[in-house]
Amino acid sequence: MKFVMTQPLAPAGMAMLEKLGIEGVVGPGDHWDEYPDDLLESADAILIRLEKCPESFVARCKNLKALGRPGMGYENVPVDYCTRRGIPVVLAPGANARSVAEHALALIFACAKELVEMDAENRKGNWGVRAHGRQMELAGKKVGILGVGGIGSLLAGMCSALGMECLGYSHSHNRRKVEAAGCRYVDSLDDVLRESDFVSIHMPLLPETRHCIGARELGLMKKTAFLINTARGAVVDEQALADAVNNGVILGAAVDVYSTEPAQLDNPVFTAPGIICTPHSAALTPESWARMSCGAVEGCYAVCSGKKWKGIANPEVYEGL
Repeated sequence: MKFVMTQPLAPAGMAMLEKLGIEGVVGPGDHWDEYPDDLLESADAILIRLEKCPESFVARCKNLKALGRPGMGYENVPVDYCTRRGIPVVLAPGANARSVAEHALALIFACAKELVEMDAENRKGNWGVRAHGRQMELAGKKVGILGVGGIGSLLAGMCSALGMECLGYSHSHNRRKVEAAGCRYVDSLDDVLRESDFVSIHMPLLPETRHCIGARELGLMKKTAFLINTARGAVVDEQALADAVNNGVILGAAVDVYSTEPAQLDNPVFTAPGIICTPHSAALTPESWARMSCGAVEGCYAVCSGKKWKGIANPEVYEGL
């Protein structure tokens, strides 16, 4: 069995390849034309990191049985094409949930305690910044969690432990899941935005969620509220977010994801001093990367061995089987 990877996996993932007797070949990243035809034609699975993988590349993999994504997002791979060919797109569900939820909480803390500004001003000798009184306690504040799946559920538990009230919104209107996470179910996105002191986004990027947070939605939020996005950049209209922060519509924001990645410096969020920007690093703890790598290898191995794997982006490939 041969797996071709655009980049090396975590050491735990590479060790799993060896343990399972899989030949693992690391290719030249996103230099798609540099992959030899014989290598791709003999590949049982390919594993794609964050590179934008073209359909033409997958088409060269004549004997492909699985396409693996060590993570949960799959906007960068040609899912529709894989589905037409009957190729499962294997994900690693839940592997990064803990790390991303912790990162979202860290961004909530950074906003509430003004850690970035405090650090910058202190280094300038502005000791008086400590007394300007804009920091806040989290206990008693409301956090609106948009998307109460694996990550949102973990964040809800963390915020509840701090004494915060959790409001849950599901774009699929799954009340049972929201309440199981300990959140108060709110059916209307507008109502969550109006009530919350912090809004943390954990929804997938789908046609119906693209730019679902725009100027109108930001205008519904409290002037003292913060928006946190560790999901996908295009869920938020980034120009509208920058304008909202710069014009005092909301107090601030923190983002880890961008509509174009790597993030470009002309992205509007970088023009707003009140937005904390991290480089899509929420899931990149060693622990999370090991779980994502092993999950992708395990799933691709199962599929290549003729087994069904639940954690795939296109379950319709199993219809009729």
